[in-house]
Amino acid sequence: MNTKEQNIFSSLQKFQFVNADCLKIISIVCMLIDHIGAGILLYLIRSSIYPFGMNFDQSAELYHWLRHIGRQAFPIYCFLIVEGLIHTRSVPKYLMNLGIFGVISEPFFDIAVKVKNEVFSTDIKTLYAVNKEILLTHRNVYFTLLIGLFVIWVMQYVESNLFTENPASLLGMNADNPLHVLIYTMPVVAGAALAQVIDSDYRWWGVCLIAIFFVFRRTRLLACIAGYLFFMNMGTEVWSLPAFILIAAYNGTQGSISKKFKYAFYAFYPVHLLVIYLLRCYLYVVMQ
Repeated sequence: MNTKEQNIFSSLQKFQFVNADCLKIISIVCMLIDHIGAGILLYLIRSSIYPFGMNFDQSAELYHWLRHIGRQAFPIYCFLIVEGLIHTRSVPKYLMNLGIFGVISEPFFDIAVKVKNEVFSTDIKTLYAVNKEILLTHRNVYFTLLIGLFVIWVMQYVESNLFTENPASLLGMNADNPLHVLIYTMPVVAGAALAQVIDSDYRWWGVCLIAIFFVFRRTRLLACIAGYLFFMNMGTEVWSLPAFILIAAYNGTQGSISKKFKYAFYAFYPVHLLVIYLLRCYLYVVMQ
């Protein structure tokens, strides 16, 4: 990196004021808003029930805005997975936590946002029975994050063994052999394929976004630009631009909340999905 580039990145540091805790809180709030749209409002609209005295068009517009706001959550989660790999004391434990909460969250994910039939039923057994074919084909976002973490862990191993450190490079490293680049990209291809096969949330797009954040982690502005230019091509993810701006404003500090409430952040996902489902059923009864 030449002197001019160093000056540019030094100037950008003045605008980095967001810590990891702030990013986590923003992501879970945006996710909650998103799932209110996907797990409550959408189902009400499909049943010709419009809240707050709105008509169909107004309800549909509100739904779309809730989903647009929700687009900020996933890019932040992907970025935090990379930060987690860098700072964690135990990658295997990190992987295990994602896997455990992925399994715990799956039934709540299914009933909150994936069911198509009898969506207001409080009989869980019946709900699963009539949606069996649909529910067996999807996986929640924890599985995408789990695959992404494992992918960049392997990439980190390849870097440490086959790449040469080069502070002057934008990536901070060089490959001495083109074959090493191929080996470096193989985990991404395999992980993306796996996410696509199991149909985890965001599928191959999510795994590749995590890989992009990892590859460009030493130059965060480039990571955000490359990440957004890639991710904006996935349908409505063009609305995720504010998330990438917030990530660019990350100051590299943890904050004081995460260590105390580490597992609360994990648990928020299944808990809020259960609340979304129960609230949907309740609103259906009182708004008919």
